[in-house]
Amino acid sequence: MLRNSKGFTLIELMIVVLIIGILAAIAIPNFVSMQDRAREGSVKSNMHTVQLAVEDFAVQNDGVYPVAANAAAVTALLPGGAIPDNPFSGAAATLDWAAAPTTAGNMGFSAATTTTYNLRGFGKSAILTLQLSNQ
Repeated sequence: MLRNSKGFTLIELMIVVLIIGILAAIAIPNFVSMQDRAREGSVKSNMHTVQLAVEDFAVQNDGVYPVAANAAAVTALLPGGAIPDNPFSGAAATLDWAAAPTTAGNMGFSAATTTTYNLRGFGKSAILTLQLSNQ
């Protein structure tokens, strides 16, 4: 009978697999929530990009912020002349004029007056708001 065999027993292998399973059960939910936070950060970044285009439009138009009729002019001022992609779907995001966004990753713009405006982005489950002014 061979007494000096080398290797792991079945119990040892099962314990290692159990420990790996426990670590995966802890790590996977954290990974998913981290992805959602990163996507919301991307929505905020897209909002900042739109903000820069709106401010550029205002500089070119004597400090007057755009309204819905100026949507094409603002879009032309964005990098690449297009609204950034929606980080949640990967498709092109929408910029709703004079309306709050209703789906994750999209944005809404409304000029309250010629000197203030609201820029909203929809995160995973709630609206992220920036209220901006030129005063």
